[in-house]
Amino acid sequence: MKSVVTYNPESVLSVFDNWDRMVSDFFGRDDRYPSSAGTMGYPVVDIREEKERYVLEAELPGFAEKDVDIKVNDRILTVASSKQEEKKGEQEGSWLIRERGVRAFRRSFSMPRDVDLDKISANFKDGLLTIAMPKRPEAREKTIAITRG
Repeated sequence: MKSVVTYNPESVLSVFDNWDRMVSDFFGRDDRYPSSAGTMGYPVVDIREEKERYVLEAELPGFAEKDVDIKVNDRILTVASSKQEEKKGEQEGSWLIRERGVRAFRRSFSMPRDVDLDKISANFKDGLLTIAMPKRPEAREKTIAITRG
């Protein structure tokens, strides 16, 4: 496999995730934006391949590094969070719309065989999570010199 691909086993997605996707597809909404106004959405992700590594960047506005968990198991990289919005004292009145209560997501990606699992690193700055997945040295592209014979 040459690139990182999204991994979505049925055990990871709930019935509600499938329902949200079906409703979004029916109404022609862009699936990158969650139909439940961000409370159970998936962060947008860019993945690129460089000469010596793969880089995954995920936009996570409103999150901090302590809110995000990154795990690798059997070549599956999972980025997840379940963040509860803090209640700031008693508010006057009653809520007409309450979309900031719980913000949870879980994204999994199947990694290529050439990723060095022991050297994966992550950085979080200004709401952008960057995960660097170096390629194993023996899997990197090499230039072979041609000799005259």
